[in-house]
Amino acid sequence: MKSLIKNTMPLLVLLGVLHAGDEARIGTSGGNQLLVPVGARGVAMSGADLVYSHGVESAYWNPAGLSRLEGATVLASQMKMFGDVSVNYFGAGSKFGTTGAVSLTVKSIDMGDIPITTVEAMDGTGSNFTPNMTTMALTYANAFSDKARFGISVKSITESIPRASASALALDAGVQYENLNDIQGLGIALALKNIGTDMHYTGSGLTTMASEDNLEDFYNVESSHDKLPSTFDMAVSYKVSGATLAATYTSHNFRYDDLTLGAEYELMDMVFLRGGMSLPMLEDDSSQEDEVLSGVNFGAGLKYDLFGTKLLLEYTYRSQKYFDGNSLVSLSIGL
Repeated sequence: MKSLIKNTMPLLVLLGVLHAGDEARIGTSGGNQLLVPVGARGVAMSGADLVYSHGVESAYWNPAGLSRLEGATVLASQMKMFGDVSVNYFGAGSKFGTTGAVSLTVKSIDMGDIPITTVEAMDGTGSNFTPNMTTMALTYANAFSDKARFGISVKSITESIPRASASALALDAGVQYENLNDIQGLGIALALKNIGTDMHYTGSGLTTMASEDNLEDFYNVESSHDKLPSTFDMAVSYKVSGATLAATYTSHNFRYDDLTLGAEYELMDMVFLRGGMSLPMLEDDSSQEDEVLSGVNFGAGLKYDLFGTKLLLEYTYRSQKYFDGNSLVSLSIGL
């Protein structure tokens, strides 16, 4: 198992380098719903702690963290974004002894009702439509030893509007390694996410009519094939005296890179206080400085054991430049 970890880590690093990009590619990827974060703990810490990421939400941040499940767990959360846009996340997972842990998660972005307009009715037809943006993930993870963990996710991404839709498949993989160099509490993690097929819209909504010399005919407009926004994370965390200090460097293939910093303080395995921030690694003389929306995040959690059932209620506030802050509420039930 140790040899597998040693072989996996360099492979993830190599793939991460191969998928690195720059700011010139901003706005050219497809399936950007994949970058919308979920999970109260991860969002509160700005995604900084990939080493000790755990629970069902780890399927999003680092699949390896799913191996930390102790039994069956169900998670439901909702994050209110700007306007009437919200992000709904539901997942269920379970540990199956030494075989490992498995989970199924669904993330859905609700954009509300949008008025339908046409060339003839530019003010609206009186009808509305609701775009569909959904990501489903099946995750498997296992612990190779008391130090090393590995996880992998297979994801289905779908988007649709009336009479047009697109879909893709993607793969996530991650590792966690604790007590690095026998230093208690020090760990590292690697995660490669959103490696998959292109997003390509098809449907009758792309069919239009052309006329010339009293002749009319229909033809299909060919949409582009857009690659997914792949990311490569390199993380380090340190646990000491109930506190977790974490940092993650994220390399994006379609935008600037990020350095995220986060911290969590745990009191009696019952109360959790969290905070985090994201620092964009912009290029010199970057034109994206005013486009950075992320800020400082805060969160808290309360765990309570009720008749053998573990309840975890969490809240996170995510600040956003130009927009009102996002509020995320999460409830986890473990058996």
